[in-house]
Amino acid sequence: MENPENVSGSCQGAEDREDILRQAFLSFQSASESLVTSYAALEKRIADLSLALSRKNMDFDRQGSFLEAILKSLSAGVLVLSPGGSVLYRNPAMEVFSETPEGSLLSLLGTKGLWPPDGREDAAFDERSRSWGVVRRPVPGPEGGPIGYVFIFTDVTRIREMEEEVARDRRLRAMGEMIAQIAHELRNPLGSLELFSALLTRDATTSDAREYLGHMATSIASMDRLIGNLLYHTRTPELQEGWLDAGTFLGRISTDFSRMVHSVSRSRSARTLTFHSVPPPSPVHLHVDEELLTHALFNLLSNGLEALMGLPASEERLRELRLESLLSNDGSYFFVVKDNGIGIASEVVERIFDPFFTTRAKGTGLGLSIVHNIAVAHEGEIRYDREGDWTVFTLIIPPDRIRLVPENGNEGGVR
Repeated sequence: MENPENVSGSCQGAEDREDILRQAFLSFQSASESLVTSYAALEKRIADLSLALSRKNMDFDRQGSFLEAILKSLSAGVLVLSPGGSVLYRNPAMEVFSETPEGSLLSLLGTKGLWPPDGREDAAFDERSRSWGVVRRPVPGPEGGPIGYVFIFTDVTRIREMEEEVARDRRLRAMGEMIAQIAHELRNPLGSLELFSALLTRDATTSDAREYLGHMATSIASMDRLIGNLLYHTRTPELQEGWLDAGTFLGRISTDFSRMVHSVSRSRSARTLTFHSVPPPSPVHLHVDEELLTHALFNLLSNGLEALMGLPASEERLRELRLESLLSNDGSYFFVVKDNGIGIASEVVERIFDPFFTTRAKGTGLGLSIVHNIAVAHEGEIRYDREGDWTVFTLIIPPDRIRLVPENGNEGGVR
C-alpha cells in the first residue's frame, strides 16, 4: 500500500507543474497578444510608409513629367553627358545636331575648351549656318564629385544679326550725316547753275541754244531731285505748311515736267512719249508743304517716265504718262500718277516703299520711300495699284487739309 505522504507529494508536484504551465501559457498568450499588436502596428506603419512612398513617387513622376515637358518646350538645346562622355539625355531642340555623330559633337565641344571637363564653362561657336552660345555645368553627386554634365545650347543667331544691324545703323547714320553735308554743299553751286541757265535761256537767240539750255535745265532738275532725295532721307520731314491753289500748283508742275519729258523724248528718240495733266474739276485749296509735295510728285512722275523709257524700242504703242487730281467722296484729295510702262513685278510689290530697294541698275531706292514719308508727314498715304496696262500711284491728302473754293471766289470753311 502506497504511503500517503508520497501520494500527497506527487499531487503537490503535479499542481506545481500545472501552475507553471498555466503561468507559462499566460505569458505566452500575453507575448502573443503583444506580438500581434506590434505586428499590427508594424503593418500600419508599413502601409503608411508605402502610401507616403507612393505619393512621393507620384510627386516625382509628376515633377518628372513637368521637367520633361519643360525641357521639350525649351528653345534652347539641353544635352546631358556622363563623366565618360556618353549621352544620357538630349531634348528635341538638340535635333539641329541630330546628324552629328556623338564623337564629332564631343570633338566640337573639345575645340571650344568644354570637353573633357577641365576647360571653360562658357563658349560660342558657329555650326550649320547658326550661331550658338553654350554653357556647361557639372551635376554634383552624393560624394561631392560630378556624376554628369549639363550643356545648354542657345541659338544666338538673331542676337548676332541684331548686333550687326546696330553696327550697320551706326555706320549708315554717320554716312547719312556726311551725305547731308555734301548735299548741302552741292546745292549752292547747283542753284547758281539753275539761275544762270534761266538767264541764258531768256537771252538765247536761236532755237538750238534754247534746246541745249533746256537739256541743261532738265539735268539740273534731275540733280536737284537726287540731292533732295538724299537730304529728305537723312532727316525727318518738317512741314512748312501753307494754303496753295491746287490748280495753279498742278499747272506749274505740269509745265516743269513737260520740259523734262520733251528733253528726254528728243535725246532718246522716244517720239511716241506723251505727258498729260488733268487739272482739278473744281477750285480747291490745300494746306500742305509745297516744296515737299512738289518733290513727292516729281519722284512719282520721274519713276513713271523711267518705266516708259524701259519699254523695248521695238514697241510702237503710245507711251503715256498722266497726272490727275480729284476730290474723293470722303473729302480727301487724290493726286494720281499713272503710266503704261514696264510695270512692277508682283513679287516685289510689298517692298517698293522700303528704303534703298530698287529694281533699276542706276536707281537709289529712295524715291518711293521718300514719297511715303512725305505722305505720312501730311497725315495722308500713298497707294499702289495696277489697272490693266497702267501702273497707278495715288498720293492722298486727308480731308482736314482741303478747302473748297466756291464759284464766287470766296473761300469756304475747312472740310
